[in-house]
Amino acid sequence: MDSGNNGFWDKKYLKVCIYASVSVITTLIAAYLIYRTGGFWAKIWALFTAILRPFLIGLILCYLLSPVVSLIERGMNYKKKHRGSRILSIVLAYLVAAALVTALVALVTVTAYKNISAINYDIFIKATADAITSMQINFSNLPDKIQELLGIAGITIGGVGSMATGAVNAVVMGVERFTTGMFFGIIFSIYFLLDGSNIGDYWEKVFRAFFGQKAGDTLKIVLDDFNRVFSGYLRGQMTDATIVMVISCILLTLIGVPNSILVGVLIGLGNLIPYVGPIVGYIVLALVCLPTGAFSKMVVGFICVAVVMFIDANIINPKLLSDNVNVHPLLVVAALIGGGALGGLLGMLIAVPAAAFLKLQLDRLVSKAISKNDTE
Repeated sequence: MDSGNNGFWDKKYLKVCIYASVSVITTLIAAYLIYRTGGFWAKIWALFTAILRPFLIGLILCYLLSPVVSLIERGMNYKKKHRGSRILSIVLAYLVAAALVTALVALVTVTAYKNISAINYDIFIKATADAITSMQINFSNLPDKIQELLGIAGITIGGVGSMATGAVNAVVMGVERFTTGMFFGIIFSIYFLLDGSNIGDYWEKVFRAFFGQKAGDTLKIVLDDFNRVFSGYLRGQMTDATIVMVISCILLTLIGVPNSILVGVLIGLGNLIPYVGPIVGYIVLALVCLPTGAFSKMVVGFICVAVVMFIDANIINPKLLSDNVNVHPLLVVAALIGGGALGGLLGMLIAVPAAAFLKLQLDRLVSKAISKNDTE
């Protein structure tokens, strides 16, 4: 058989066939190993997510507290920066943050107690009894009716108990995860605030050593993009939340909404996550106005919150974030859904800057591809 360049055993095509066969066999072996060691990789993934959560919390705290730490450090009037002043600045910044959180918790507790105390239980009980009477509910066969409905839904009484136990266990686990994540997140943030630049320089050096100068330069660009997008977004959102908080407090106080300061503060905090601020505002307004019967003030408060959110969405927020985050509203919604599904409120908080960062990297790749095609 001819073994020339055009023959069946052409070396070029033989090499391609060998490479393709090796690739297929390697892929099948890798898939089989992953399938057989699924438990091992599940443990690796659980370990990764366990570290990732406090890492992200620490990163967010670092970005939020970094301006406060720098301000305190400059206010100490040290001619030369040294480690002692940095540590003291971090401690003072955390004390300020802890004081603000404590004040907010105390304000919420006092307001809840006042609202519960303001309820006229005699009227409430009478209204409830009248409602039950008007609906003509027969309590004598209520347990049978409940059991019948549960049977239709395929749920037994024992199943209800198991569901309740599962719900309690889920709440306990959630609290434990939050406490653990916050504790280690604070530790991460302290190290980021203290040695963030040194940590970045070290990993950049490691990357250059293993992957070369060009890859190291690319990593530096990516890290600079990450820092600019995330710091710009988080600090911009914090500034935006503060502005919305102050405006809401003033407006709600002027119209006489009960506990207007608390409502304004919660609206501002809710506004840290896009589209959540107005929802928080309406819910909190209803909770503080309904027990005292301030229905007219609640309606006016709804209008004020809607106006503030309209101004914020179209003027304040775009102005604060235009230089750092440029994401289409549809991508924002998709990012919030995905972030909420993966990481709850924490995931929603970082979803938008993460989407902006990925979009920025995609834009860079597209620009490079266009430039390369134009030069060819």
